Amino acid sequence: MTSTQPARDQGVPVPSTAVVGVVSAFNPGPENVENVAWLLKYVTRVVVVDDGSSADVDDVLEDIRALGAEVLRLEQNSGIARALNTGIKHARASWDPEWIVTMDQDSRFSGDYIGAALAAVEASPARATIGMVCAESHNHAPVPLLARQGQEEPEVFDPMTSGSLVHASTFDRIGYFNEGYFIDCVDTEFNARIREAGLRSIAAPGCNLEHSLGHARPMVILGWRVRVGAKKISIYYHSPFRVYYITRNSIVLARTYLRTQPAWVLRRLYMEFQSHVVRFVFGPNRRKHAIAASQGVRDALRHRMGRIDAGLAARLK
Repeated sequence: MTSTQPARDQGVPVPSTAVVGVVSAFNPGPENVENVAWLLKYVTRVVVVDDGSSADVDDVLEDIRALGAEVLRLEQNSGIARALNTGIKHARASWDPEWIVTMDQDSRFSGDYIGAALAAVEASPARATIGMVCAESHNHAPVPLLARQGQEEPEVFDPMTSGSLVHASTFDRIGYFNEGYFIDCVDTEFNARIREAGLRSIAAPGCNLEHSLGHARPMVILGWRVRVGAKKISIYYHSPFRVYYITRNSIVLARTYLRTQPAWVLRRLYMEFQSHVVRFVFGPNRRKHAIAASQGVRDALRHRMGRIDAGLAARLK
């Protein structure tokens, strides 16, 4: 495995021709146009896939095209996995890049992200086993790592698709993102397949992803603002339909990989359990969240994947 590393000047990014950016978008706004403009500082080509937006986004998409990005549109909302797959396949057919960097519409890089990621590949003593290169921090907070005995460089425990550079050969070896998952756990399941194939997802030093954390509210118990040390704890809100996907897909994921990756699965389930406790005990909209989670369990046991049932989605609004 080889990589093309752009020249760097004291951390200033130089757009890479070896990497194509693929962005999934849904109801994008002006801030998403700014994020695509930011991405074009790092790569020379970007594909934005509009995932069947429900709002009128024609003007926004035209602004994105005016930046020099290619825009593809799906006729209906089909999930982040299909949106990314559509963009990746288009990029590979059009330009045959060595790397694809996948991005959410609400994310952007810090520093010389692409240069640092490719430099980490060049410096690796086992480049042939690198399937994906990920951020070492999100909003400057270190990401959880996968502890392995004797490992020489850190692997990411559960990387997001946003900010991940995937080598083109990885798709040939393990396939594309699993569209049955629709939204949540798409990145997690892909990462699990990377490990199943004997590849690694490494954390590249100096790679920080600025990512929107969504709606947050202070965590308060009997009037006390919860703190851990000096840090104030907040609850990050997920809508009920997202809780459905999180629950269903986490169960399916665990069932699929428990036998081959038990420690990783159990650690991830524990983290999800903690999130559910906070969500159901302290979060808002608890009744609909409980309905969403119970229906997620039901559909996981029934092996029902894909988009949420329209009737259930209506109940959860």
